Amino acid sequence: MADGPVIVVGGPGSWPAGYRGLAATLSALSGRRVHVVPLTPLDWVLGKLRGYGQMVFEVASTVDGALLETEDDRAILVGHSAGGILARIFIGGDPPYGGRRYSGHRRISHLITLGAPHNAVAAGSDPASRANELFPGALHEHIRYVSVAGAAADGARSPRARRRYERFVPDGRVAGDGLVPVPSALLPGAEELVLDDLYHGRLYAGFGGRWYGSDRATVERWWPEELRVKGRVVQKPGA
Repeated sequence: MADGPVIVVGGPGSWPAGYRGLAATLSALSGRRVHVVPLTPLDWVLGKLRGYGQMVFEVASTVDGALLETEDDRAILVGHSAGGILARIFIGGDPPYGGRRYSGHRRISHLITLGAPHNAVAAGSDPASRANELFPGALHEHIRYVSVAGAAADGARSPRARRRYERFVPDGRVAGDGLVPVPSALLPGAEELVLDDLYHGRLYAGFGGRWYGSDRATVERWWPEELRVKGRVVQKPGA
C-alpha cells in the first residue's frame, strides 16, 4: 500500500487522551488504524531542559509499531501544534538530530500539520528553528505535505492574540488560530489551507468555537480526499 496507518503527534499543551475524538474521526474517515504518540505536557517541559530528541524517538517508535502491526510500507502523519515540528524532524533527511538519523521519509506518505509554528521571527534553539535549519520546507518530493492554518482570531482586534502571534512574526496584527499566526503555520513548499473559523485548540476556541479536530464536519475540511475510505472496513483507532 502507498499509505497505511495514521499517526497523530500532539502538541505541548495536550495529553494523548485529548486526541481520542480526533482519532475516532480519522479512523471513520479513512478506514485505517489511528495511533496517538504517547507524549504529555511533562515530556515537553523535560524537552526544554534536555533536548527534544527523546520525543522524536517516541514518534519513530509509534510509527514503527503501527507499520509492523499493519504490515504497510508507509504511514500518514498528522501533527498538531508543535507536534507538527516533531513530525518534520522524524521525517528528517541526511543530517542527524539529537545524535540519531531517523530518515522517517522512507516510511511516510503524507504529513498534515494543524496550526504548527513552522516559521518564527528569529532562529533559535527551539525545535522549529532547528527543523528549518536541518530539514527546510517540504523537503521530500514523494511526500504530500499539507499545512493547515486556522484564522479565527484577528491579532489586529485582539491584543491577547497579537501578543501570542508576536512570538512568531514581527507584527501580530494578522489572522491566526489564537496561538499561531497564519504566516507561521504555512510550511514553505507545502499545500496551504487556511480555515477562517478554526482555533488552535479547545482552550482557545471557548464555548461554541471550533478547533482543527472538533468534529467530523471540521476534519473533513482538511483531510485529503485520496485518504478517505472507499469500501474498506473501518477499524477501531489504536491506543
